[in-house]
Amino acid sequence: MKIIETQRLLLRPWREEDAEDMYEYAKDPRVGPNAGWTPHKSLADTRIVIHGFMHDTQCDTRAVILKSEGRAIGSIGLHNRCPRKVRRNQDEREIGYVLNPAYWGHGYIPEAVNAVLYHALFEMGVNTVWCGHYDFNRNSRRVIEKCGFEYVFKREEVLFHMHDRVAWALYYEMDAQRYAYMHFSKVAQQ
Repeated sequence: MKIIETQRLLLRPWREEDAEDMYEYAKDPRVGPNAGWTPHKSLADTRIVIHGFMHDTQCDTRAVILKSEGRAIGSIGLHNRCPRKVRRNQDEREIGYVLNPAYWGHGYIPEAVNAVLYHALFEMGVNTVWCGHYDFNRNSRRVIEKCGFEYVFKREEVLFHMHDRVAWALYYEMDAQRYAYMHFSKVAQQ
């Protein structure tokens, strides 16, 4: 897995020694429930998740490392799945992310998402990258809007890990043409 570097971040594979950093935010009730999973109850739970990330061949999940502190402040994954019931005979992935609430509001996740989008669309040759959020997750919606994803559809989903809570999931997509247009038009405006 390639390490992706941005101005402030390193996006690299998870390591066992990252467990305490992940547990710090994974136990926070403001994090997991917004993404559809329950908060971690122990450091052992976190170690199991990291171990899964390290050995999952269907998912490219990376630690979001803040360079100035040298610690994991979040996670970003490029999952080999598509929210549509039927794929369009092309390579489609879904991006997901979480961030330690202590670092909210500094633009770290949009920075990470844009770097992973570039990697997926231009280096890996993925046709479409999907991103979704639950209707109650305003922070993820803001990231999706900042990154320029285009809204496609919504559907009702049962969150099995959240006591069968029912929520609307809203899905957005990005392709290379849209990404290039958005980023090159920003550069031209500067």
